[in-house]
Amino acid sequence: MSFKDEERRRRDPSRGAEREADDHFGHVAEEEAPLLDTDLPPDGFPGAPFQSLVVDMCVLLVFIAEVSVLIMQPPLQQVMESRVCGEIYPDHLIGVVSDPDHRCKDNRVQKELAMLRSWEVSAEMFVPFFVQIPYGIIADKYGRRPVLFLALLGAFIQTAWMLLVLAMPNTFNVWSILYGNIAYLVGGGGQMVAAMVWTLVADAIPVAKRTRVFYFLYAMILALNVVVSPIAALLIKINPWIALWLGLGTLAAGLVASLLVPETLTLRQEADRKRVQSPSYNGVANSSNPPWKSWIINAFFTVKNDMGHLWHFIFASKSITTLMCAYAINSPLKLNQIFNLLQYMTRRFNWEWSTATYVSTVSNITAALVLLLLLPAASRVLVNKRRVGPLGRDLILARISLLFLIAGSFLTAFAPTAWLFITALITTSLGAGFSTLCRALLNALVEPHTVATLNTTVSMMETAMGLISSPVLGWFLSKGIELGGVWTGLPYLVCAALAAITGAMMLVFRLPK
Repeated sequence: MSFKDEERRRRDPSRGAEREADDHFGHVAEEEAPLLDTDLPPDGFPGAPFQSLVVDMCVLLVFIAEVSVLIMQPPLQQVMESRVCGEIYPDHLIGVVSDPDHRCKDNRVQKELAMLRSWEVSAEMFVPFFVQIPYGIIADKYGRRPVLFLALLGAFIQTAWMLLVLAMPNTFNVWSILYGNIAYLVGGGGQMVAAMVWTLVADAIPVAKRTRVFYFLYAMILALNVVVSPIAALLIKINPWIALWLGLGTLAAGLVASLLVPETLTLRQEADRKRVQSPSYNGVANSSNPPWKSWIINAFFTVKNDMGHLWHFIFASKSITTLMCAYAINSPLKLNQIFNLLQYMTRRFNWEWSTATYVSTVSNITAALVLLLLLPAASRVLVNKRRVGPLGRDLILARISLLFLIAGSFLTAFAPTAWLFITALITTSLGAGFSTLCRALLNALVEPHTVATLNTTVSMMETAMGLISSPVLGWFLSKGIELGGVWTGLPYLVCAALAAITGAMMLVFRLPK
């Protein structure tokens, strides 16, 4: 590509990306060839051993992070419920597992718990919202591994503070757990961990193989749900604090593991050097300013140039903007499943926390089967039999997944009996591949050197939606509990509407031509 061509591409990056994709969409790509010009050249990818190392380390990190979250979430909700109950009813014995206090299931406690949980989730999104883009730019310029380590460090500090507050009821009000989210100034939180894992895979794995890796990672998360959730349920009956301290220790192990992750930024930088030969890249580096001043100037222009490029490339492309908005609008569905589902089950069907945790594994088993068996089989049929290209395949499967999400959310909202509710969980889980498919499409449509910034931007949009939707969904759950009956499922009715909006966006979405 000539320098003039590159200049034209910079002035209208979205048009350039769409023009370059034109010859590839709708055809079956060979795995050795780059699917798009936005992908690395064939000689830009590392050998199979390095690719395997990157995937293995990503698997290890996801394993550690997810085990930490999964083993803590159910007991954490029970401990928070007990703390709220103790503040409303001073004679409640906090931490007594053998003799449950039925007052903890009344409307007053459950409404307070719903709002505490929702504001906690919203607070977890607030600080990261302002620092994720800068950390994404740092990852694109100075490496993925440092940002990954800092994100895990911030998460560890926040979790430690939360456990400290819950363990000292005579010292801290339960709402003091919100202050711990200031720790996300370090690293940007769990969303940055996810963004860096996506980026590591996108750096080292060709587009044609990438979706399979994303399937595997997400399926592993669901498989861990199946294994860890019953363990968490068992520990709840013994002592929920055992699970909480185990989760904190596992997160500490993740900190150490992040230091062993191979750095993949050099792969992207080498590809950019081959693709673009521009003297402007060296302007600041050759400055005669003192080192510290050069570093500040370089950082300033890095942020300025990358933010400008990000705005023009991503938001000038209707295709990428539509995908990002669809992904963001769909994110409250995941939040609702993760943070409200157990409380919803315990309230609607009068189940104990351990019982609700056991039942939730049905959803995880179904989703794991979808990602490990159904989606790969459907992919093979579309590619080999129907001759659909990899991106066309992902788009078709994403649309089908949304149909299950819409139907499952409506059914969850109105399910009056336990068996119908379990059917709703299974139906919703059949759409578990949407987020993975949407991310895979996004990573395939952008230039290599913007991958980390793109993933961070997606995470930031997801964070913004969480920041807004968490207290809103919490209010809907609280209002549903107050109204009772069929209205208990009010937040799931809202999620069904959001899924329908996402479905409409994906229906009008077209791959670039």
